[in-house]
Amino acid sequence: MKSTPTRTYVQRDRAKAAEANTRRIYEAGLALFTERPFDQITLGAVAERAGVGLQTVIRRVGTKDGLVRAVGTWMVPQISAARGEPPADEPRAVAEAVARQYERWGPMMDRLLRQEDATPSLAEMAELGRANHRAWIERTFAGQLDALMPDARHVLRARLVGVTGVELWQVLRVVEGLSPEAATDAVADLITACLNPPHGRES
Repeated sequence: MKSTPTRTYVQRDRAKAAEANTRRIYEAGLALFTERPFDQITLGAVAERAGVGLQTVIRRVGTKDGLVRAVGTWMVPQISAARGEPPADEPRAVAEAVARQYERWGPMMDRLLRQEDATPSLAEMAELGRANHRAWIERTFAGQLDALMPDARHVLRARLVGVTGVELWQVLRVVEGLSPEAATDAVADLITACLNPPHGRES
């Protein structure tokens, strides 16, 4: 009976160490994915970056597709937290929310989309990201969308998804070199245009 507390402490320490190793593996996988094309990433490289043995990585994620799915599942709450819950449907507030998300996660999201055909796991993560973004737009602009007939609703949702998407943000920030503030202004203006189309162009 006297050894029970000791065993409890040992088990607790082992659990903490395992959790720390898992986090390092996910962080290493994310870092390598940001730096290299998918086909140049190996589980050995992940192990080396994480400071753990290869077998530890294999036990945690299994394969490269398993690594993608595990890292993706770990990242989703962080990406969602960067954007936050839907703000008021005021264009500037919405633009600021997506700017927070894309300034932190935009380069990684862009790389994912560019490589989604490389493996099923990347395609799954890309589609999950699209679905989450679409659902966020639907919640944010529920008042405007729900007031429309189905076809018009689809068109407005598609426009809002497009102008708030990471693809446009990367064009504004990386290709055209706008500052975060200027890019946010551009997205806010485009949201406003979607919500207030010229007369006769509502659909």
